[in-house]
Order: sequence, then C-alpha cells, then structure tokens
Amino acid sequence: MEQKLKEIVASFIKIPADQVGSATPIDRSAVQSSILLHRMYARLAEEGLVVENYAAVKVFGDLFRSPAAHVYIEAASDNGGYSGGTKAAGIGVDIEEIAALPRATDFRKEEFYKMNFTPGEMAYCILQPDPVASFAGLFAAKEAMIKADGANRSKAFNTLEIDHSPEGKPLHPDYALSISHAGGMALAVAVSAGLSMTASMPQTIPSLQGGPADKKTSSGAWISWLALFLSAMALLIALFR
Repeated sequence: MEQKLKEIVASFIKIPADQVGSATPIDRSAVQSSILLHRMYARLAEEGLVVENYAAVKVFGDLFRSPAAHVYIEAASDNGGYSGGTKAAGIGVDIEEIAALPRATDFRKEEFYKMNFTPGEMAYCILQPDPVASFAGLFAAKEAMIKADGANRSKAFNTLEIDHSPEGKPLHPDYALSISHAGGMALAVAVSAGLSMTASMPQTIPSLQGGPADKKTSSGAWISWLALFLSAMALLIALFR
C-alpha cells in the first residue's frame, strides 16, 4: 500500500514516485495549491487512507507516524472529522483557480466533492449556471474561514457548511462572507463576527447623506464594509496578476 500512496503523492508534487521518502514535503507549499492538496487527500481516501487534519502533515512520513494528523486506514468516514478548539477572531482572504477543481459527471459520487462539500452545498452548486465555479467559490470561502479562525483548521471541509440567503448571499454562523469570480479565479473574504473593532476602528460612521455621524452604528457595519473592501482588492489582484 505504501508504494501506491507514494505514486499518488508523487503525481501531485510532480516528482518520480521512487524519489518520495519519509522526509519528502507533501504540505501546501509542496503541492502549490489548496485545491490540489485537497484533491490529493481525496485520492488517498479512495485508497483507504483517511487524514482528518491536513495541517499536521508536513512530510510523507507523517502519514504513518503523526498522531496529530488523525490518520487511519479504512473506508472514508461520514462523520466529517472532528471539531474543537477556541474561537479566534480575524479576517481571511483566499483566491483559487477554478480550473484546478476536478471535473465530474456526478459531483455527488466524486471523492473530492464528498470530502469538501455537504449534500446541501452540492445541491446548490449543481443548480448554478457554472457548477464548478460555484464549488470553487465555496472552497475559497472555507479556506478564508480557516485563515480567519485557526480553530477551523482541524475541521473537515464538509463540516463547514455554507448556506445562502434567498438573494444568494453566502452565510455561515459567526462570519461575514463575500465570494466573487473573475478571470478564471474564485475569490472569497471571511470576517469573523467575533472580531473586535473597538481597538482599531472609530465608533461612528459618517452618514452617506452628509449628515452627522450615527453613533449607534454597530461594529457589524464595519465588518461588512471591510469584507467588501477586501473582496474588491482580491478581485483587482486576480485581474492584474
């Protein structure tokens, strides 16, 4: 089985399988893309090796010796991993290449999509004009959520469900989310609702009509404006990269 795992990993880090050893890096920096990293672990799961905490795996040998990675060999679990940790507020931004996602005739049967999206998310994306772009947007949003809150880093992506309002706005408890698409890229910004604005933001916002500042404006408005600003900056980066 180890040889098969080497062949899978080698195909993602672009080196011959016989050069993969216990000290070979297989983390995000080695794979070069968050989506490709998740695709690699989906392939490993198809072979029966399930890794619940990707962040704990740095080198190939960690797949067999790192207890923090929660690695086990069996059929893929439906329990979506595990949760825990203390909430840490913050801001996360992520950009993903839409073409990096695997194509599938039935997204509900493809291991990558089962490991990273809930049935509800799949149903939503399948009904969109460009399902793959919609999946990429949700994936980017989940990456942004992890960057905003490190406690999510050990959670399986199919437990971080993103819902949508009737108007199509992405929703997840305790987060303000924004998703955009441009130039073959999916862009997302996540702002934790627990982010304290009192230390870095003024307590009032000037009226858009030019009137006096509304002292009752909550920090939630700042979160929305900040998410919008970061989303616009990410969009510009994607267009002019």
